[in-house]
Amino acid sequence: MNDKDFELLSQYLDGELDELSTRRVAQRLGSERELRETFAHMTAVDQSIRQVYSASEQVPAHIAAMLESATAAPPRRTTQWAFAAAASVAAAAGLMLTLQWQQPESAGPTVAEVLEITPSMASGWQPLADGRQIRPVLSFRDVDGAWCREYLVEDHGKGTRGVACRDQGKWETRIAVAAVIPGANDAFRPAGAGDSDAVADYTASRADGIALSASEEAKIIASDWQK
Repeated sequence: MNDKDFELLSQYLDGELDELSTRRVAQRLGSERELRETFAHMTAVDQSIRQVYSASEQVPAHIAAMLESATAAPPRRTTQWAFAAAASVAAAAGLMLTLQWQQPESAGPTVAEVLEITPSMASGWQPLADGRQIRPVLSFRDVDGAWCREYLVEDHGKGTRGVACRDQGKWETRIAVAAVIPGANDAFRPAGAGDSDAVADYTASRADGIALSASEEAKIIASDWQK
């Protein structure tokens, strides 16, 4: 595989080759394993991007800006294909992350919607539109004055512990680590020693005081987090 091969595969995938070149690439795909595997990977990326675009009518501003800067950057040798592929993957990843938080209302509650209106719970779960479950754990104000919430997410036996903060009316995750659900109960423990203090350390370093009591939290939620 070389830069020319990647360029040919990209053109073949987009239907930009003439008839003779198309036949030649097809013949090579049938006989060259590395070329075939690379093309399969490129096809999967292309399909992922198409699926994301079909679910969202608007590209997030920060992704659009990234793509504009990528196309404005000077080319390096003959590796434009690599730059374009990397930009496409980044765009897809950005769109997927955005869609996790901004799903259509008809799809059901998102993480952000649950954090906005659901009181913290010591047990139990709130179902999400994508099949996962979430449990808000506690709420606190950070040193910058933003409201933050620690939460747990269960995804078919896999767990995540995180902290999201409210910035200009939107909830954004500031830290998230893998967590384990031991046995059949719904308790969580960190996935590893390196993760054990990550969320706790973040909360300790960022919290401006202790976590809200249940009554204090209820008042803040009722005021749309404006107090």
